Amino acid sequence: METLRRGEDGRRIVNADCKREQMAPIARKALTRAELSRELAVEPSVVRRGKHLSERGSQTAVAANEDVVPASELRAARQRIRDLERALGKKTMEVDILQAAREEINKRPSYYGVSKR
Repeated sequence: METLRRGEDGRRIVNADCKREQMAPIARKALTRAELSRELAVEPSVVRRGKHLSERGSQTAVAANEDVVPASELRAARQRIRDLERALGKKTMEVDILQAAREEINKRPSYYGVSKR
């Protein structure tokens, strides 16, 4: 097994492609979860969670007949939507204030603010 990068806390850093590759023997039924966890030197719960997530993701994609979007992308998109809605609310409030000011100005008699010589 190749050497994996480690974070500052000593945990292994594994990207999604590597995880899919490591979970492939379970999908092919070549290894059991226990055998794979011993081979990878990880807790069986890590393998169990990886299998569960991969199955859930593929079932979701098949049920929706669409590609699966990573949860991090979905969170980022929802945050962007919230930010845009907040900005839209501020701009709407500014427009309302300006319209109210214009209406107030239009209510005044026409001789206000006009200098007579």
